[in-house]
Amino acid sequence: MATCANCQAESPDGTTFCPSCGNALTGTPTATPVKPAAPQIKFDSSVLSQTDRIVGIASGVLFISMFLPWFSVNLGIGTFSADGLRSHGYLYIPLLLSIAIVAFLAAAALGLWKLPANSAVGHDQLLLIATAISFVLVVLGFVLKPGGSGVGWSFGAFVGLVAAAAAVAPLGLPVLRARRSK
Repeated sequence: MATCANCQAESPDGTTFCPSCGNALTGTPTATPVKPAAPQIKFDSSVLSQTDRIVGIASGVLFISMFLPWFSVNLGIGTFSADGLRSHGYLYIPLLLSIAIVAFLAAAALGLWKLPANSAVGHDQLLLIATAISFVLVVLGFVLKPGGSGVGWSFGAFVGLVAAAAAVAPLGLPVLRARRSK
């Protein structure tokens, strides 16, 4: 066994460079050590709570619903429909928020980023703000049907409404219950 003069790690005889620090095993430590292997990035879903998973899945569904037909009108010659984004431009905000929510949760599960410990806003609070804004805008988009008579809701509007409610509910209901108990 050879012992590294730099880090004292042992390696099998015949090894030229230390597997721990990359220095040459014969003589003094080298000025340019061999670069250690890059750390492996692994998706660890155990980092995410049940609430995080619900919010992430519901936000993904909300994202998809923005491209589904939200409103339709039958003009006699055919039925025409519009997705949520074409009918209400402000629904781009929930679209972008749903992307941000999924990216935030994915970064946490990959171990790439998390909120600093001294952050003024906590993890759940940040998610609650984003999902509440999305929920309010989706409800407005659902209620404010474009056009005149004959315009009705299509399945995309219902999917979006349910997804927005499912995303905000696990975060918002505990807050509402806590306020009522005071």
